[in-house]
Amino acid sequence: MDVPPTGKRCKKHEERPGPCPVCGRSAWWNGTRVIKRVVFMLAAALRWAEQFVRRRARCSDRSCSAGSWTVYEPGGYPHRTLLLSVVASAVAAMAIGEVATATAVARAHDCDRRSVGRWVWWVAALAVPAGLARTCARLDPDGLPPPPTPRTAGVVARAGAVICLLDRLADLLRGRGVALEAGPGLAAILRHQFDRFRVVFHLTSQSPPLRVAGEAVFA
Repeated sequence: MDVPPTGKRCKKHEERPGPCPVCGRSAWWNGTRVIKRVVFMLAAALRWAEQFVRRRARCSDRSCSAGSWTVYEPGGYPHRTLLLSVVASAVAAMAIGEVATATAVARAHDCDRRSVGRWVWWVAALAVPAGLARTCARLDPDGLPPPPTPRTAGVVARAGAVICLLDRLADLLRGRGVALEAGPGLAAILRHQFDRFRVVFHLTSQSPPLRVAGEAVFA
């Protein structure tokens, strides 16, 4: 996982953060935030980072409503210890993988089985699979390959379809020049929504619908 450098700056503008997400003006570094632990997937394996440092930035315009904010590394996401790559892997394992039980999936992903259940319900509620399929079909006139067939039915199957279709959508958007980070479609699309619209899809509260229409994803 990439960690923003924290060494001394030799020049005034060296390593300046990206522009303010509210007004677009230039921004400056504004301290750091230490995260005790984050868990993520890398090369299909579970990884841990202890005492993880994220840098903070602030708008150069003191009157801007943005104030200061955390700058997230690729794959990072607000309010998560187990990052979205872990969520995507666990839900896919439940829906289309060879592991059949929440207990086995939880053991493989170093989490509680109740977390796996919450992730499944959360992912299933993020989008309507048919709507995602239509968006993908508009971007790919040659036809959308059907997602892998889930081994189960109900909410697990719906969550698996959402995971697969978000992977497909992310690939199509990257092919059309949309700047999405590498990794699972779930992480890439939700991070894009956060970076562009400052929308956080919380696990424990109702989230807004995904903005995957053409005017929302092409920046």
